[in-house]
Amino acid sequence: MPSEISKELILLLDKERVALNTGAFDDLDQLSGAKTVLFESLTRADASAGDLAVIKSKLSENQQLLAAAIRGVSAARERLAALEHVRGGLAVYDRDGQLAKVPTSKPALQKKA
Repeated sequence: MPSEISKELILLLDKERVALNTGAFDDLDQLSGAKTVLFESLTRADASAGDLAVIKSKLSENQQLLAAAIRGVSAARERLAALEHVRGGLAVYDRDGQLAKVPTSKPALQKKA
């Protein structure tokens, strides 16, 4: 039978997985503090090998989810930076082979009298 600390830690790791899957990254900070306390308690408790195997499996899964989230955020930042770069103008080569900047913004419409 799992110890009380093991049960709490497993439930917390499940909450962490849900937060990672739903993108609730603000919740991870709070969960991290509670996870640290539970791990410190676990070192003083007698946890069975089965409990530790379940905890290890959940930690591994959450680590993979966190790594995927970090890659996703990095990719989004790169795409935003590329869009920001293009917003200022598009760099192309002219007929002489020189790099030329083509503005991407359209001029405002002007009313004529």
